[in-house]
Amino acid sequence: MPTPSPAIAVRPLSGVEDALHLQAVHAQIWGIVPGDIVPIHVLVTLAANGGMVLGAFDPAGPDESGGMVGFVLGWLGTTGVGAVKHVSHIAGVLPAWRGRGIGVDLKLAQRDFVLAQGLTTHVTWTYDPLQRVNGAFNIHRLGATCTTYKVNVYGTMTDELNKGMPSDRFQVDWHLQSDRVQHVITHGHILPAWKPSCLHRLPADPTQFPTLPSDGAPIAVPLPASVSALQRDHRDLLLAWRLYLRTIMQQAFAANYAVIDCVDLGDEQGWHYILTK
Repeated sequence: MPTPSPAIAVRPLSGVEDALHLQAVHAQIWGIVPGDIVPIHVLVTLAANGGMVLGAFDPAGPDESGGMVGFVLGWLGTTGVGAVKHVSHIAGVLPAWRGRGIGVDLKLAQRDFVLAQGLTTHVTWTYDPLQRVNGAFNIHRLGATCTTYKVNVYGTMTDELNKGMPSDRFQVDWHLQSDRVQHVITHGHILPAWKPSCLHRLPADPTQFPTLPSDGAPIAVPLPASVSALQRDHRDLLLAWRLYLRTIMQQAFAANYAVIDCVDLGDEQGWHYILTK
């Protein structure tokens, strides 16, 4: 696991100055247009009314963000059947500060915040399932799981990272007091060491749409080697991967599979989501 800098401090944000600094970090991470940045009045109101707005600060952080190098924000919501959950909406770390464990620090601080609030132990958030770095972080490192695929949630994207792509998302579930999450907090990863011979591996070809195994075997669903390279050079192929993953995951979730890991299977097989019944 990356070791965070001892100088990094995570604290709640409040007031206009903190909100301005968060906006500066938000814009730099995603390269987004001003209209997509969280407004100051929303950030201030969230922080003052039980919402969670946390920032990570480094004394060597950028002046324009007051030393803030990452943040996470969320609020209370419901599952749709009356149960309360915490909705984690945005989390990110500036590129130059990644690989230091700051993202983990922010998420664990979020966990502490939600547990201290005492209203729920269930957290959800969404992320782009094509981004294997986020998949490995959310599923393998934090112990979240996924059984929900959302199609084009925010419409066609306009930010520099995702411009022109349908905004399909995984919605993950993070059960803060589950054995699974307790394990990753202690050990830094989930339990299984997957053997490729025990998995039904789907082809790494987004032009094929294979059927799922009929025997309920664990499935390994491939991911593209580099989304950034596809974004730069092969937008049509990137869209093909989007539709491939959409089709496979919708079928799998309808068949009562869940995404429980995101790992590199080694031997040049590449990164895969692992799904079990």
